[in-house]
Amino acid sequence: MPISRLQGEDNVIIRVSTRITQLVLINLLTILCCLPVITIGAALTSMHDVLQMIVRKEDGYITRRYFSSFRKNMKQATLLWVPFLFIFSGCVADVIIIFSAPGLIPNYIMIPAGVAGLFALFVFQWVFPLQARFEGNFGVVMKMSFLLAVARFPRTILMALVCVLPVFAVRSLLTLPFVLLFGISVPAFIGAKIYHPVFRQLEQVDE
Repeated sequence: MPISRLQGEDNVIIRVSTRITQLVLINLLTILCCLPVITIGAALTSMHDVLQMIVRKEDGYITRRYFSSFRKNMKQATLLWVPFLFIFSGCVADVIIIFSAPGLIPNYIMIPAGVAGLFALFVFQWVFPLQARFEGNFGVVMKMSFLLAVARFPRTILMALVCVLPVFAVRSLLTLPFVLLFGISVPAFIGAKIYHPVFRQLEQVDE
């Protein structure tokens, strides 16, 4: 086997092992920073900031970049997270009631609530990546997230599907270690690959 081929295979192994290590580190940092619940917005913003750095092949230290972004975006990211916290908490409560007491919630309430929760999930896919990448106040970020969720609907659907996969995976104890190591960062990394071309277009428009 030629030496050049061996070197190429070694480079591939190094790149793959490096990416795995990065994603595990990002996942653990995000879980740690999400534990207070109210800081989930800042944690997700920091995660997307680091993932965009990786996708864009920029230089930087993951931990330093993560906590720098966390401090920078803490206030506004928390404000952006609060509406979703209430919406998603309501959806979870509805699901618990539906399974524990079928028929208690009438359809004329359940169906609109489900549609609202689903659309909130779609908008949620764009909020924190936008906060991580672009400058804008609360209203601007929410408005752009809403517009992108609609205008880029196929990408939004893909991002939402990838986002919820760990929820189904965690139902099995066998997959729990993988979810703890990759359950947040890997879906978000795939999502970053999906929304990256859109952000490039937005940056070109700004220029």
